[in-house]
Amino acid sequence: MHRVVIVGGGFGGLQAALHLRRADVEITLVDRRNFHLFQPLAYQVATGALNPGEICYPLRAIFRGQENVRVVMGEVTGFDLDARELPVRTVLGEERFPYDTLIVGGGSKYNYFGHPEWQHVASELKSLEGALHIRSRILRSLEAAEVEEDPAQRAALLTFAVVGAGPTGVEMAGQIAEIARDTRRDFRLADTEKARVLLIEAGDRVLAAFPPRLSARAFRSLESLGVTPLVDRMVTDLDDESVLVRSGDGEERIPAKTIIWAAGVLAASIAGHLAAATGAKTDNVGRIVVEPDLTVEGHPEVIAIGDMVKVRSEPPYPGVAPVAMQMGRYAARLVRARLDGARAADFRYVDKGNLATIGRARAVADLKGLKLSGFFAWLMWLLIHLWYLIGFQNRLLVFLRWSISFFTHGRGARLITGDEHMP
Repeated sequence: MHRVVIVGGGFGGLQAALHLRRADVEITLVDRRNFHLFQPLAYQVATGALNPGEICYPLRAIFRGQENVRVVMGEVTGFDLDARELPVRTVLGEERFPYDTLIVGGGSKYNYFGHPEWQHVASELKSLEGALHIRSRILRSLEAAEVEEDPAQRAALLTFAVVGAGPTGVEMAGQIAEIARDTRRDFRLADTEKARVLLIEAGDRVLAAFPPRLSARAFRSLESLGVTPLVDRMVTDLDDESVLVRSGDGEERIPAKTIIWAAGVLAASIAGHLAAATGAKTDNVGRIVVEPDLTVEGHPEVIAIGDMVKVRSEPPYPGVAPVAMQMGRYAARLVRARLDGARAADFRYVDKGNLATIGRARAVADLKGLKLSGFFAWLMWLLIHLWYLIGFQNRLLVFLRWSISFFTHGRGARLITGDEHMP
């Protein structure tokens, strides 16, 4: 039996395993978590719109009916390419898993541009834990504003700075503005409608990956929600109390108790470990350079997929779920072709366009020449995300939650958890 080990239960790894369902292979799927996270909706957990269980699905439940898949919760500790074994630290200690084909989809992490200390101040949205931490910080700031008597301190508590105006930053800023407006009747002293939501972007416009016309519409939609987009501004320093922003007019220190990071990504650390083990090159953001068939140079048995790779002689692909999913499906086709003694064509990414939601009934869509904004773009965003969400129960729950929220402006998951200190 051909042994396939897949590292990562994200979009790419999941698709690779699912599309090897009927192949004559034995699959071991290794992930640090026992669930698949639908990361595009993590910001809705961070703002209390959805519960964590509604965007996660247990990996074992996904593969319950797929007999050729074994799920192992553990962390990869290295690569033994000569022995073709993968060392993994599990809950019982280190184990080694032999393979004939290794598929690595380690994902990405946020790029703090040489300031790793900022990570402790500016929360990120790449994980479920990060989303829950942001939810707690936002809600704690609102609670603290209710009892704070000093006007300047209350204003700082009601100032939320989101760094990076890509889709994640835009979606996050819009949701924070909405939660401040939706909760205005829940507080007696804190006027949450006066919350200041700043969207800080070093470039000259928001949603730079979209056409300028849609970018401009997104800018106006953000303003109508109460978000203040600050373009051509670069963050040069930040701490627990404020963020320092530089523009052509000089520097300005803005008091803000809650800072959220959504600016740029780096390849996950596992990409660097794989590159060191194989001798492969990496690019300026740590992505491992792979061949056109996604294999690592000199190691055709190793396939790398997702945000952690840069295909040789191709421009960098965007770090979005469709890229990882297409790479995962391609990796499965490559394995099946090899089992049949055939050669698979090189990987080609099919760009189906971009979507970004801004707020309730506000979104922009750039899909194969179809450029939409407003309600119909938002409806398209909802349907596409529901379609790709794992599990019928989750789709149903999210649809009901969104429907109730749309008509009532309510957020049923506004819960503060953990033992963090008050702001």
